[in-house]
Amino acid sequence: MRCARLCPIVAAAAAIAAGAAGFARGTYVAGGPDSYCYLSQAELFASGHIVNVQRIANEAPWEQGSNAFIPVGHVRAHGDPRSTVPMCPPGYPLVMAAVRAIAGRTAMFGVVPILGAFGVWWTFLLGRRLGNDAAGAAAAVLLAASPPFLYQIVQPMSDVPAAALWAAALVAVTSDRFTAVAAGGLAGGLVTGAALIVRPNLVPVAAVTALVVFTRRGMTVRAALRTWLGFAAGIAPFAVAVGALQNTMYGGPFKSGYGDLDFLFRLDHVWPNLQRYPVWLLRTETPIVLLAFAAPFVARDRRLSAWLLGIVAAVFACYIPYEVFDAWWYLRFLLPAYPALLVLTAAALTAIIARIPRRWHVVQAAIVAAAAFFMVRIAIDRGTFGLRDFERRFRLGGDYVATHLPQNAAVITGQESGSVRFYSGRLTLFWRELPPDALDAALQFLRERGYRPYLLLEPWEQTDFVHRFGAASGLGGLSWPPIADINHEVRIYDPEDYQRYRAGVPITTDRVWKKK
Repeated sequence: MRCARLCPIVAAAAAIAAGAAGFARGTYVAGGPDSYCYLSQAELFASGHIVNVQRIANEAPWEQGSNAFIPVGHVRAHGDPRSTVPMCPPGYPLVMAAVRAIAGRTAMFGVVPILGAFGVWWTFLLGRRLGNDAAGAAAAVLLAASPPFLYQIVQPMSDVPAAALWAAALVAVTSDRFTAVAAGGLAGGLVTGAALIVRPNLVPVAAVTALVVFTRRGMTVRAALRTWLGFAAGIAPFAVAVGALQNTMYGGPFKSGYGDLDFLFRLDHVWPNLQRYPVWLLRTETPIVLLAFAAPFVARDRRLSAWLLGIVAAVFACYIPYEVFDAWWYLRFLLPAYPALLVLTAAALTAIIARIPRRWHVVQAAIVAAAAFFMVRIAIDRGTFGLRDFERRFRLGGDYVATHLPQNAAVITGQESGSVRFYSGRLTLFWRELPPDALDAALQFLRERGYRPYLLLEPWEQTDFVHRFGAASGLGGLSWPPIADINHEVRIYDPEDYQRYRAGVPITTDRVWKKK
C-alpha cells in the first residue's frame, strides 16, 4: 500500500530531475553536424520551406564548386545543385518548428528536456503495467540516471525524443483499450507513427510492436485483425508524410540524407559492433541490466516480458549492422530500446525480491539507488554535464560574426559552417570541399559577387588547412595574425590583412575571453 502512494512520487521526481538536468546543463547550441541539422530543419519548416537555396552555388568556377556551399549536417537537394537540405529525419524538427512558431527560437531547446521527462514517466507507466508500482518506479529511476540518456538530454538532438516516443508507443499498445476497441488500435498506431517519424529506420520495431496482440490471452483472429487495421491506419499518415518529404528532399520516398543504405548497413559491421555495444552497455548501465533476460521467466506477465525483450532485440538488430563507431556515447542510437530494457530489468528484480521475506524488500530500493548513483557518477566522469562549456565555441564564433563582421561577410570555415549560418545568417563555404588550388579563386569569386570574405577556423583545423592550401596560396599558410581569437577556441582571419602584414602594417587581434 505504501508503494502505491510513494512509487509514483519517486517516478515523478526522477522525471522532473531528468528534465531539470536537461534545462540546467543543456548546451543550447546549434553546434556540429547533428544538432545544426535538426535546428536548421526546424527553422526551415517554421518558415514554410523544405530546402535552402544558395543562388550563387552553381556559378563557382572551381571543380564541383557547389559542394563548398553545403554546410555540415546537410546534403545537396535532389535535382538542384544550388539547394541544400538537412540530412536528418523530419520528426523531431517538426516538433521544434511548432514550438518555434509559438514561443520563438530559444524555446526549441526545451523540447528535448521536456520529452525526456515525459519519457521517464512513460517508462514508469510501462513498468507498472508489466510488474507493479515498484517495478515502474525502479525503471524510471534507472532511465533518469542512464549515462547515454543524460548525455543526450543536454543536447538538441533526436535520441531522447525517440526514446520517449517509443516509451509512449509501448504504453499505448499495452493498454487494455488497444485490442478492446477499434479506436485503441488507431491510437496505438498514431503514437507509434509519431515515434517512427523521428527514427524512420525503426520500421522493424513497429512490426514487433504490432505483435503485442499475442500477449493477450483469448485473443480472437477477428480482434487481432481489427487491431492491426487500426494500428496500420494510425501509422499511415506518418509514413506518407515521411515518404513525401524524403521524395522532395532526396529524390525518393525510401531515400535518406545519410547516403547509400548498402554502405551504411553491412554484414562486416556486425562483429565489430557486437564487440562494442554490449560492453558499453554493461559499463554504463551496470550489470544489473542482465536481469532483463530473466524477466520472461520470473516476471508477473511472462508473455509481455518476452514481447518487450523482442522490442529490445529489434532495436539492437537495426543498429548492429550499422556503421561502426568508437565512442561509448553512440549508445544513443539504442536509446529507443532503453525504456523496454530497463522495465524488464526492474520487473525481474521486483519478482526476485518478492520471493524473499518482506522485511528484506528494502533491498530492492537499495540496489536501484546504488545502481543509479553509480550511473550518474559515470555520466559526470564522462563529461556529460560539461558539454555546454565544450560546445559554446559554436555560439561564440557565430555571435562574433553576427556582431563584428559586415552584413556582406562570407565566411570560409569548416566545423562551424553550420553554426555561423545559424547565429549570424551569413553565407559560409566549407573549406574542406575546396580543391587545394582553389582558395584564392574562392576569395576572388566571393568579392566579385559583393561579399567580404573571412576565414574562421578552430585551432585543431589550422594544420589541415595549411597542409591543404599552403603550397598553392600564400594565404593558405595563415602566416598573419587573426582579427579575433575567441577563448583560444575560434580564430577569425581577414584575408585583406595578409598583404598589409607583409608590408609591415601591424594587425591587432581582438582577444575575446568569455568566462564559463
